[in-house]
Amino acid sequence: MPEFDVTSFAREHVARMAPYVPGKPILEVRQEYGLDKVVKLSSNECPFELPAALGEAVAEAVTGSNRYPDALCRQLRARVAARLKISETHLIFCNGAEEGIRLIAQVFLNQGEKAVIPTPIFDAYSTATLLMGGQPVKLPLKGHRIDLDAVLSFCKQEKDIKLVWLCSPSNPTGDILTKKEMDGFLTQLPPHIMVVLDEAYREFVTDDQAVCTEDYLEKDPRVIGLRTFSKAYGLAGLRIGYIVAHPRVIALVNNVKLPFNVNSAAMAAAGYMLEERDFAEKHVALAVSERTFMREQLCRRGLEVPESQANFLFVKLPDNTRLDGTALFHRLLPKGFVVRPGTAFGVPGYFRMSLGTREDNLEFLQEFDRAMP
Repeated sequence: MPEFDVTSFAREHVARMAPYVPGKPILEVRQEYGLDKVVKLSSNECPFELPAALGEAVAEAVTGSNRYPDALCRQLRARVAARLKISETHLIFCNGAEEGIRLIAQVFLNQGEKAVIPTPIFDAYSTATLLMGGQPVKLPLKGHRIDLDAVLSFCKQEKDIKLVWLCSPSNPTGDILTKKEMDGFLTQLPPHIMVVLDEAYREFVTDDQAVCTEDYLEKDPRVIGLRTFSKAYGLAGLRIGYIVAHPRVIALVNNVKLPFNVNSAAMAAAGYMLEERDFAEKHVALAVSERTFMREQLCRRGLEVPESQANFLFVKLPDNTRLDGTALFHRLLPKGFVVRPGTAFGVPGYFRMSLGTREDNLEFLQEFDRAMP
């Protein structure tokens, strides 16, 4: 029998899509190098252990797991709506913000339609676009910022554009879009184009000029926001996020999402952490303090580090060094530090690092100095 080529049966683009490459797990690094301590700075996770009492809330939910979870996360939805000061009809929950990205693509992208993606940026937007048979159009950043003027110019000139994927703070650069910029952009954007605003790192923003999805819920229903409990609230392992949008958009998303996409444990954990304000506030305060400290330290070493409004920094290695982000990653790994090479974003001369505790960051700087030629 001839060799079976399963790729010929797959949807167009799937065989050529690159799988997501997660940050190297701590346990794997420990085992591979025989280390007692590993500091993972590759996935923008919370460096603190979660509250012990969280386990009680999750355990209580788990005991009822013989029943399906609430498909609309009603109790959590009411709490989040109250926190954001919006109607519950503006919210729908997802298995992490990544599922929200897929759901939006499923709702709005037809075969052959284009989606504009400023680049470098989180690769989930491109993946979701390709999966629906759409065409990702990647436009370069201007410096380290999303170039809304270039995006607008393209959208005015080209046909078949359905979506614009934006991120604020942007991953991997950490930069924000301002409300003034977004207002001007939306005023001129052709009316048939939807705009996705991924605000996964919103809680870390201290700039009062930053764009915010809630400002557009009634004013411009084309704006669809994304949020998550993975970052500021530390629930990366439980996978829960949500879409913030006009009720008509939410209704369309509800038509395509899986009936029970958020499990009971994740719902209970998110509800607990939402009320446990001290944890998220402490985490945000740490990130804000450490991003200033670490940026100063890295800039003193001659590195180019754009200002960040997130819980990570995007670092350009010196042009005259023989190291790129991948080489640095391999030098730091045996020392117990995991960073994200810029190759993950198509920019090999960079690396992205999450912000750990002061102790972890100081130890990182010592190993970084030793690793640099």
